[in-house]
Amino acid sequence: MSRPLSSLENTTPKCSDVWMTSLTDKYKARPETPEFEEMCLADFAATCRIVYGKQTKGCDHLESVQHIVKRNQDKYEKNSDEIENAVEEFEQNRGVIDEWCNLAPESEVVRLECIEELEARETDCENEQDNVPEYSNQANAVTEVRAIREPPAFDPILLRQMYQNLNKKQACVFYAVREWCIKRICGLNPDQFFFYINGGAGTGKSHLIKCIYSEASKILCKLPRRAEEADISNPTVLLTAFTGTAAFNISGTTLHSLLKLPRSLKPPFQGLGNNLDEVRSELLNAEIIIIDEVSMVSKPLFAYVDARLKQIKGSQRPFGGMSVIAVGDFFQLPPVRQSKPLCVYDPCEIDLWRGHFQMITLTEIMRQKDDVAFAEMLNRIRVKEKSEELSEPDRALLSQAVTEPELCPTDVLHIFATNKQVDSHNSAMLALLHSHITEIDADDYKKDPQTGRMARQDKPFKGNRNELPDTLNGVRVMLTRNIDVSQGLVNGSFSTLVRVISSEQNGVAHVTMLGLKMDDETAGRNYRNRAPGGPDNLVYIDRAEENMKQKGVVRRQFPIKLAFACTIHKVQGMTRTSAVVSLKHIFEPSMAYVAVSRVTSLSGLHIVDMDESKIYANSQITAALRTMRQVNLDDMMPLLKITQTVNGHDTLTIVHHNTEGLPCHVNDIKSHHELCLADVLCLTETHLQGSFVADSLHLEGYTMFKRNRHLSYTNVPQMANKCGGGVAVYVKEHIQVREKQYVHDVTDLEFLALKVEAPVSALIVAVYRPPDYSVTSFLSNLGSLLDSLEIMDCHPIIVCGDFNENHLSNASKPILELFQSRGYVQLITAATTDKNTLLDLIFISKPQHCLHSGVMRTYYSYHNPVYCVMSSNSP
Repeated sequence: MSRPLSSLENTTPKCSDVWMTSLTDKYKARPETPEFEEMCLADFAATCRIVYGKQTKGCDHLESVQHIVKRNQDKYEKNSDEIENAVEEFEQNRGVIDEWCNLAPESEVVRLECIEELEARETDCENEQDNVPEYSNQANAVTEVRAIREPPAFDPILLRQMYQNLNKKQACVFYAVREWCIKRICGLNPDQFFFYINGGAGTGKSHLIKCIYSEASKILCKLPRRAEEADISNPTVLLTAFTGTAAFNISGTTLHSLLKLPRSLKPPFQGLGNNLDEVRSELLNAEIIIIDEVSMVSKPLFAYVDARLKQIKGSQRPFGGMSVIAVGDFFQLPPVRQSKPLCVYDPCEIDLWRGHFQMITLTEIMRQKDDVAFAEMLNRIRVKEKSEELSEPDRALLSQAVTEPELCPTDVLHIFATNKQVDSHNSAMLALLHSHITEIDADDYKKDPQTGRMARQDKPFKGNRNELPDTLNGVRVMLTRNIDVSQGLVNGSFSTLVRVISSEQNGVAHVTMLGLKMDDETAGRNYRNRAPGGPDNLVYIDRAEENMKQKGVVRRQFPIKLAFACTIHKVQGMTRTSAVVSLKHIFEPSMAYVAVSRVTSLSGLHIVDMDESKIYANSQITAALRTMRQVNLDDMMPLLKITQTVNGHDTLTIVHHNTEGLPCHVNDIKSHHELCLADVLCLTETHLQGSFVADSLHLEGYTMFKRNRHLSYTNVPQMANKCGGGVAVYVKEHIQVREKQYVHDVTDLEFLALKVEAPVSALIVAVYRPPDYSVTSFLSNLGSLLDSLEIMDCHPIIVCGDFNENHLSNASKPILELFQSRGYVQLITAATTDKNTLLDLIFISKPQHCLHSGVMRTYYSYHNPVYCVMSSNSP
């Protein structure tokens, strides 16, 4: 600190004596008396007050700092200890007696309960306390890292079945993301995309994102990277959700865990600090982030995700340059604390939604497929306005599920609007079903002022709303925190308490572990067999640590609570075969819809306290979604769109596809939404052997023609003896067709020729040229084939196949030149393979007969199918 201005005014410009002496300088210059001789620097600072100039005037006696502080404490903090003790006692024994509830109408009580329920949906984070003895967060930390580093592994057979079960809209979204990934690895640098996948409960959103995740991860792992910058084991697609339950359902992790987000999202933004390098190395390869249950993500959290990804990726582009797939249903439950949903514009919040995201809506309900009427009714009440009346058919359908509480099954989950209703039902069920109750006290720890260590209290503190309820063997319970998301031990997981493990401490039995039988039999596999003598399928959990409102108090208690019933907010994302739903005390939009849509069929739904006025959607969401931009997916299934507009009686649809093995991909072909539209389906690389054709290789409604590789080469035995190759053609049964088995001078060519006679006249030939087959020999045989086709005097002639000549390269194209010399036109102009090459071609002798042509999409082959829609009459 500089000297006073009055002193500096009398100095010269070159004077260096401008600084006041520091405390250490004053200590060094202290008086040489016995009083100061043995005084340390700390005592000197605490007891000595340094005064200057005018400060000494009128001071007969100078006080030490210590005396001044003591005098002020006595004056201003006279009753501080008593006040602190009173506050602590109040926190421990607080209780509010609301006499107004005895006087006010019931509707007022209900209103206050609903307000309380809304305020309780998110609690402020508490200050961190010291760890209690013998307790470590290391296990949780390992779990968190493992959840990030190890991508979910899906059974390949199950995954292939999931692909095959995608409906048309789901498949379009799947192909759109897949095409973006292929462009990315081919160096075409496609723009980042922001998709919002919308759909009601049970429309297969989770099914779709699992398929997208697996396929995109498989493709993007081939993205060229510098070896020193990337670890190929790190994820390329991040699979996340807001809640642990939703994250486990999609085999992902929570947003907070993945991005190390703080519990409190209040500004200013908290960076990663020393963790930045670690997280950045984990997520360096990431190109796409999928966020499930996005309806529960608040605007502040979404802004935090954006800021965190920008920090991790080192880019100021939205979300750090990553593409985002947001999945969820805004007509389900909104974010906590009544924050406006992401899709509803709020000028007071950062908006990352309106300018970026485009919507895709799934409409086909997959969960209730066996109960179509119930599924259609759910779709209608999902968007019902508050002012609208239920339609008579919907009212009649719901009335079938309405019953009285005493007639409801007791062994199924009961769903209520408020925690008070849930607690009441749980207590009643406990008293009804069980007579012997074991009470498990919490272990509460408080810092000992003498030792400074956390000491266990003789009795747990009271008054905390998160206390564990009374519990016993055989009772239904639910986890109340995420123990291990990757293992399915998440907040909201249901189970049955089967075993209590105790040990003696100071002569008193102390419960150390609980054995749970999880409803999901796959959950918690790594938490089994931790105690001898019990069943192998039990999952054992320990006490978890949490901070309490009392100052300096930490509680260790088992993170479970009774679960004969639970709130509507807890069941979002859950599927049950049967449930009892109460519509009493519904206090916000969409709660009724979420509750009744949890079951798979109407027969499993039991409604009590039926109130039609409680079934309504948020009008703000309806308006916001109505104005959202839509993703155009027509290009993903071009043939499907075309066949809806053309007259099928005088047209012929021809498709060629290199299957890379017909036996292993026949089920994929059967489930493809566009291949079944082909009148003539030409397949190459069938890999068939022998004359026998298994029943599984036949397509319903088609006649099959085939020619295996060994029959195609007379003078080139090395090709005939190779595995693979082969050509097959499927023709719809109503089409009159003849196979041309013998073609003059064509001895070494994999082909199959058919003459279509009705309803459209044409010659169709499927050809395959192996990449290692001599171009000279191939051209010689191909020329002879074209000569023979011309002699047949039937037009148009369509020659399709995989010619292994890239028509997007600048190299010479002798095959194309041969066709052009004969007057043929090649119809396909876009890439047909995963490496952005054009190998699959369709040549036509009379191009005026072609109405449409292009490339279709698939997932199981390196090659995409190509098609041509031909008219019998030229324009």
